[in-house]
Formats: sequence, structure tokens, C-alpha cells
Amino acid sequence: METSAVLYTAAFIAYGLMDVLGLMPQEISSAGLTLPGLFSKYFGDPSLDFTRYHLRRTTCSVIVHLFLPLVYCIGLSFVCPSLHMFNPRLWSATTLSIWLPSVTVGMIGLSIALYWYTNNWQRHPMTVQLSQLGQPWRRVAGSINAEFLHIDKFVSQLGGSTVIVTDSWIIQCNVHSVNLIHQRDAVLNVAAADEHNFTLDGQSKQYLTINVNSINSKFKSFSIRLNSHQYSQLTDKLQAPIRTARTVLIQQSLSDRFISAFREQVQRNGMYQIPPGSPALEPCVGCLQVLPQVKIQKMCAPVDDGQCRQCFCRPMWCLSCMSKWFAARQDKDRPDSWMSSTAPCPMCRAKFCMLDVFELSL
Repeated sequence: METSAVLYTAAFIAYGLMDVLGLMPQEISSAGLTLPGLFSKYFGDPSLDFTRYHLRRTTCSVIVHLFLPLVYCIGLSFVCPSLHMFNPRLWSATTLSIWLPSVTVGMIGLSIALYWYTNNWQRHPMTVQLSQLGQPWRRVAGSINAEFLHIDKFVSQLGGSTVIVTDSWIIQCNVHSVNLIHQRDAVLNVAAADEHNFTLDGQSKQYLTINVNSINSKFKSFSIRLNSHQYSQLTDKLQAPIRTARTVLIQQSLSDRFISAFREQVQRNGMYQIPPGSPALEPCVGCLQVLPQVKIQKMCAPVDDGQCRQCFCRPMWCLSCMSKWFAARQDKDRPDSWMSSTAPCPMCRAKFCMLDVFELSL
């Protein structure tokens, strides 16, 4: 085989594998040389119609990837004209053995896509899952579309898989498929943790494998992978706790460890009694999900001593949001000073420390 044909084959295989496995480099993705980039007008906007976007995306992925062998043959005919790929009278047994499987695989991909598309997507695997969750399936799809618009959803992308957790749904979007399960039916287990010491940024990273099982036998189980530093964000969004095997030790990021220490200190500080006749509490201004849980009250030193100042704001924040606010205002280059540092009140900017945050006595 000619050198040009060998180089073309190597480049095509490399690009094809990266696309099929969803491991396309960021530079190529930014240039729009991926399926979502090339077919963005056909796929639509996932923010406007999440389910329809993935119905079209997965179908297109199956067609394109099963047509890759045929595309390879067509390209090879231009790179290496001596093979006479377009002249059946000059075909050798080798040429025929290349054309025949390529055309067959491509037709299989087209048949699968037509099967999924006909009858208004009723046979698509994603539609089948939605139909088992309720009828009509578009009503269930509408619920997913609405929750996908929420800005507080959890999103994690690793390789060719994207995990999305909304208030009610756990969704895994793969290159050729979409797995989804309602949170009320989900049982999650941390099955394994693997560490990678040699990374591009020179830092050790831990990745967790979490099995998502359904109490509904109609739905198959699936596994998700994510960076252990995202574990706390995932658990905050889940309605049920995740079971962890005894042999698995989850590494937390420095920020997560500090937030845990912040919460423990607040619990040791004691309780703040809301004065009688105070206005009713409104949802936390940070997350709008729960009622306020903490009050800033200077107790670390006498009123006029130290950096901290008295805060006269009414309770407006939950413990989780307050801990994240405090952590975000610390010097990232001096983690040793975080525990003894201060932060401004989110509302009045009065400085406070960890000793000045008290849980509400409701």
C-alpha cells in the first residue's frame, strides 16, 4: 500500500475512534468539527427541547458512525487512485472485501435510524424509556425539559458521557444512547475509586464509579463516572444518600474539606433564638430551596474589638450557601489561614468569622 494510503488510514482511524468514543480534543470541538457542531441546526437547542435534541443526536450518531467505513473507502479512492476503487471491472478480491462490508454496515445504520424515526420516534430507545414512565411520553419529556432549564442542576462531563441530575431525574447522555431514571426509583452505590497520579496539570485525581440501579425492573442499571471533587455537589442534588463500599475512600477537594469544617464549627457554636414576633422566614436567597438556617451574630470578641463587626441582617441564608460563600472569599494560595479568616456578610458587608455563625432555633 502506498505511503499516502497508510497515512490516510492512520489519520482516519484516529479521528473515527475519538469521535465514536467521545474523546475529541478540545481544540477540535471548539472548531465545530464534531457531530453536535456540524449538525447543530438539525439537532436544535437542548435548552429549548432537551429530549428532542438527544433523539436526533443519538440517531445521527448511529448513522454517521456506521457509515464511517464507507466514507473511508470513498476517501481512499481519492488518496490512492491506483486501487481503482470506483472501477468494478478492475476490482480485486481485496477491494471487494473492503467495499461489501462497508456498504452493508452503512445500510444497517440507515435502517436503524429509519426504524427509530418512523411513527414519531415511538421506537427510539429513549422514547421507550419515557413511555414506561408515563403516557403520553411527551408529557414525561416535557417534565425533563422543564427541569433541565433550572440553573441549579448538576452537570458533569467525562469523556463521551455527560451526567445530569435535576430535582427529579438522573440522566446519562452517551454518544449513542441516553439512560434516565427518576430519582424516586434510584439506588446509587459507589462501587470503585481509581486514582491517576500522572495528569496534565501535575495533580493527582480520583475518579469514582457509581452504579445507578432502579427498583423498577423495567429499567436497566447503568454506571456513571465523575471526579471525586464533584461528589459533594452530586450528593447535594440527590434526594437519597449514596451507599459507599467499605473499601472505597473518597478524596475531597480542599474547598470541600473546609466547608465540612465550617459546618462542624457552626454546629459547635450553638443556637440563635429568633425573637418573638419576627417576620416569617423566606427561602434562602442563595439557593431558593430551603428556609434560612443561620444567623451572623458577633460572639468571637467584644462588640468593638477585633476585625469582626455586628451584623443586623435578618436570617436569609442556609448553612450550605453560607459555608460556600465564606469559602469562596478566602485566599486560594493560603489555605492555612482559612480557618481563622473572615468574610463580609453577603448583605451588609460586615466582617464575620466562623465563630460568629449560629444555627437558627426554629
